Amino acid sequence: MLRKTRAAAALLALAALAACTDDGKGGGGDGASPEFEEPRLVDMVNESNRLLYELEVAENRIIQACLEEGGHTVHDQSWFDVPEPEKQDEVFGADDWGNWIPPVEEAEQYGLGIWSKIEEGLGTPEAEEYAAFKGYELEGLGEAEAGGAGLPDNGEFEALTPEQQYDWYVAYFGEAAASQEWGFLVGAEATDTGGGDDGEIDLGDDFAYVEPEPGGCRREMIDALYEGDLRQVQDPEGQEYRESTWEWRPVNPADDFAAIDAANLAYEEAIAGVKGELVQCLADKGHPGWEFDEEGSLPYVDYLYELYEGSSDVHDHPELPADAPTDFDGKKEFEIAFAVALAECGDETGYRESAEQAWGDSREAYYVSIETQVYAWQEEVRGILTTAQEVLEG
Repeated sequence: MLRKTRAAAALLALAALAACTDDGKGGGGDGASPEFEEPRLVDMVNESNRLLYELEVAENRIIQACLEEGGHTVHDQSWFDVPEPEKQDEVFGADDWGNWIPPVEEAEQYGLGIWSKIEEGLGTPEAEEYAAFKGYELEGLGEAEAGGAGLPDNGEFEALTPEQQYDWYVAYFGEAAASQEWGFLVGAEATDTGGGDDGEIDLGDDFAYVEPEPGGCRREMIDALYEGDLRQVQDPEGQEYRESTWEWRPVNPADDFAAIDAANLAYEEAIAGVKGELVQCLADKGHPGWEFDEEGSLPYVDYLYELYEGSSDVHDHPELPADAPTDFDGKKEFEIAFAVALAECGDETGYRESAEQAWGDSREAYYVSIETQVYAWQEEVRGILTTAQEVLEG
């Protein structure tokens, strides 16, 4: 399926890192909002957000003008809907190192909250109290169920005939992409998205999806703003699901996944010792056999779901005790006892504070490592925005 926008994807790495924890100089897991010691990097993230938003808006305006010049005045608004980013006051959020170890007080009252998702616990006053405590209420759910809160009004486009809608997609994306993605509107059989004919480049059979080369008004926009600088991007060999897509914007330094991997590795190396201490502490409290998973936490969710619902296909956790309770209330008490042991070990070993410090240090190092490149990239984007204004005024 064609991507709606690449602005969000281009910012995912920065956004993910921007949601990270504090620098460890604040409290340990109290939920307080820490102050990042490099405010200029907060400004850098906000400026990148703003520029990407303005760039996507400018691209859309050029595409829309092209479409209307060709007689297409009713549009699929979902391709022009660009949410404006909220300004961030910080790049680190408290406990975003993982926050999978609850404070002792929370563990004593609510355990790890798994009981609230089990059939016997769902919808109970206790489950509602826990959801409110964790802030899990879904505001505006009624509106979403009624028709999709926040979605653009697309009624005028949906009122067009299937043939008119298909013609619009051809004008926007070009014949190859329109045939592949929306051919069903005119009774065309779906093309093989794994490479081959119908305007796609044959890359062999190991691609699950091959995006056709951009055409139509999208291609006119690319030629006008990026001088036709199209790059075919292929997922590395060996992945279970490989895609081949097209990019045209200047490469965002935030997409340097090698730098992100280096930051993650630094974090893991910094907490290697205290991870062992946490596992030993649990064993000392009667919960032996735990190992950290690939996500950097203990897989207690699967462990507790097995307690409540029986064996499962995923079993990367210790065996349940032979005398584990069989009734819901007993299982809930077991969960709470385990949660309290986990929380106490988090405090006694200093795991929580160590994780916050290591995560914060590694995130700061990541931002500083790409800072110069990000400023250069921002200048390049500003130049493209100037060109976009000239195109629109011309």
